[in-house]
Amino acid sequence: MSSHPPSIPWTDGNHCPVCASALERVHRHTLDRWASLFRSVHRYRCTSPDCEWEGVLGRDLKPPAAAAAVSWRHRAVWFLIGAAASLAAVQGARWVRHYATSDTRAVTAPSGAAALAASTPAGQDFHGEPLPAEDERVATNPSPLNLRRSCSWGVPGSNPYRGTVEQALAAARLPPEVVRKISDLAGRGWMQEQVEISRTGIRTMDRRRYFGRSAIAMGFGNTLCFDTRVNFKPGHVEYAALYEADDNRGQTYTVMVPYVCQNVAVLGQRRESDDVPEVPEPATLAMVLLALGLMAGVTWRRGRAGLP
Repeated sequence: MSSHPPSIPWTDGNHCPVCASALERVHRHTLDRWASLFRSVHRYRCTSPDCEWEGVLGRDLKPPAAAAAVSWRHRAVWFLIGAAASLAAVQGARWVRHYATSDTRAVTAPSGAAALAASTPAGQDFHGEPLPAEDERVATNPSPLNLRRSCSWGVPGSNPYRGTVEQALAAARLPPEVVRKISDLAGRGWMQEQVEISRTGIRTMDRRRYFGRSAIAMGFGNTLCFDTRVNFKPGHVEYAALYEADDNRGQTYTVMVPYVCQNVAVLGQRRESDDVPEVPEPATLAMVLLALGLMAGVTWRRGRAGLP
């Protein structure tokens, strides 16, 4: 007695592709089930003892209309699952990158000059306060610049920087090799990018990088002011050249020089901050959905045409 499962004859009269004998359906393998996610297949075995062909065929025993409806609903469900998984992967990767590179400094309520800078009306300057004499940055200042902190930059061009790029970067305590590289780039006008400055933040022109509203340090007149805040009037925009250089350990430093007043500003190395929503770019979403849609469409058409 045969140990094969009961034969299930094909309703359209087809037979074994090798010897034309009758076929019987057998249990599918694991790979067959994966293949069925994209096109319905069954595993068959030839009943002829001299042939015993076995393989998968893209044939559904249901009536053609019902089979097409079931197959299309099946693919539609997997299309939606695939789209959701792809978008979740893109979003997850962005979140991981954001939290891995975000600024981990503790957030504290501003006080003293910092509070005054934060409360300065839009479109007005605030000159901050001198760094205390015991501050290490004062004791090791290699430049003739005065050092202050907690300034607001509200009137572009009102107090142009009078020092050199090298002095500003040295006072900001950038590594000597970075000071030399960026000073040389700025002297030659070899900028890497341009940035747009507004009260909502400092962004590269391609919108891929965002530096917040504050600079680590910015030059004004004969002064370098640490923690300077952009305080333009709403809608006012200025532009600046952006320069970058690596130190001997591979750390990248970013510096901008506004065209309006040459106020050299150290921006550091920052990615998108909490001020910018961490969502996939529209182009990324469109490409993911288009690719999944094309895959589902091609699979459906091949199934309708009876192709493997």
